[in-house]
Amino acid sequence: MSFFQPHPPDGHAKMPIPRLDRPREPPPPKKAPAASQGRVSRACMGCRARKIKCNGKRPKCQNCTESATLCVYMASRKNRLKTFVPLSICSHLPHR
Repeated sequence: MSFFQPHPPDGHAKMPIPRLDRPREPPPPKKAPAASQGRVSRACMGCRARKIKCNGKRPKCQNCTESATLCVYMASRKNRLKTFVPLSICSHLPHR
């Protein structure tokens, strides 16, 4: 019993498709990201409300400067955690 079959059972012979000899083109050069395209650590409240990209400049971002609006940044979460009041201090306060 032989495992080699010269033709498939359906009668059609399989033939490899020859590859085209094409010179390989080098990939296009990658664009260096511009400094303004990077992520900012915190967007101002005006840019968040308008759902637009904030450049994070302080004291006033570019969008707020151009639109002459107040530019306010929320305190970071780390700074908000520093204002934690220990339970020992709270135990002396009267309950509401």
